[in-house]
Amino acid sequence: MNRRAVLALCALLLAACGRSSGAAPSFSSGATALPSAVAIPSPSASAAITVGASRYGMFEINTRPLEKCELSIRVNAGIFGDGPPQTLVGRADATGSLAWTYPAPLIPAGNGRHVVTCSDDRGQSDVWSEFSVSLKALDAKGFTARVQAVDPATGLDGVSTRLEPSLVAARDATVTKLNDTLAKEWLTATRGLGGLTLVTSSADIVIYVVPGRSSSLHSLANDGTQRILLFMVDDLGPISAENAVATALHELGHIWCCHGTDAGTDGHWLEKIPDPLLQGVDRFGLMTHPVTCLVGPGFQSCPNRFSERELRAMGFTQIPAPPPDPCLAQANALRSQIATLDGRLASERRTIDATKAEMAGVAARIADIERRYPGNTLPPDVYATYVGLIDQYNRLASENQVRIDAYNNDVDTRNTLVQRLNALPC
Repeated sequence: MNRRAVLALCALLLAACGRSSGAAPSFSSGATALPSAVAIPSPSASAAITVGASRYGMFEINTRPLEKCELSIRVNAGIFGDGPPQTLVGRADATGSLAWTYPAPLIPAGNGRHVVTCSDDRGQSDVWSEFSVSLKALDAKGFTARVQAVDPATGLDGVSTRLEPSLVAARDATVTKLNDTLAKEWLTATRGLGGLTLVTSSADIVIYVVPGRSSSLHSLANDGTQRILLFMVDDLGPISAENAVATALHELGHIWCCHGTDAGTDGHWLEKIPDPLLQGVDRFGLMTHPVTCLVGPGFQSCPNRFSERELRAMGFTQIPAPPPDPCLAQANALRSQIATLDGRLASERRTIDATKAEMAGVAARIADIERRYPGNTLPPDVYATYVGLIDQYNRLASENQVRIDAYNNDVDTRNTLVQRLNALPC
């Protein structure tokens, strides 16, 4: 019994995430301030170009056939906004028609301007048209994000934390991990309901990976633009690339969660309520504070699945069961095998102990005969009994040794299974 392994998983509170809102530090976005709204479209006079449609994300003109044109998109990207592409080029078709469709990420409400210049061997002409911009609400079913590594030499506007070149390697590993896995992890975390597209420019929200020490956070500016800061070291130590993905999911969750009487002013649930369909480290979801993680030999595992109440906060109403978790399935299979072995070990131990008790009774009878006949001269009937008792004892000892060997083999098997279970990051 003293060889049975003890199963233990430790809990660690990860306080690496937070949320900020309200006034954000101002900085130059490079955007051009625009005049007040005018009628749409409002092109300047030009005989060569006419505007067919002009709205945020789309611009259409008619010009001379096969002319080459350049479109300039002028908007206020806001405090944290990425903004649309600044310029696009195109060539009109044989009828003179030319249309651009471009990314229209989250920017502040206001007005923008399309300015297009077309030219060919006959000369150059241009036209402009204003359009209105509404502050859009990001939809968890489909939005864009961009991962940006922060250079410790140049820093990032609004970040006063000291940046450390020694954390660049961790920053780069995290950037790679996010680009490789974040879109898939978002889909899985939202039970197949959400859609996150990683882009290289013009994103709805930018995730800045910062080689510094602080708590990661989601920031919401007064103009409605948003960003996420992921720091490589928090109050509890370095954050692995794998757990940085979990942290990014948490901070993205702050775009919609959490509000109401069940949430605090920091955007986290006030009470940890287990989701009946989630297991292990994920059972409370992603939006608690502090986040409870599991620590085992050589790993730290943090939640990466949203609970049902968090998915409802994102606007989802028809919520399916979460997809099977391969790690949890493996853990449950190992626990089942361990439970079966525990039952068998208990039965084997009872048989071994009962046989030992029977052997002790036989040994006592042998000792009694030896005590009554100290000269080892036994009457024939007593001798026959004595020899029979010795044979019985040896037979019981041999049978019990087989049981003990089998018991010890089962203990070794159980310990191996427990080691495999303890090594799982769930």
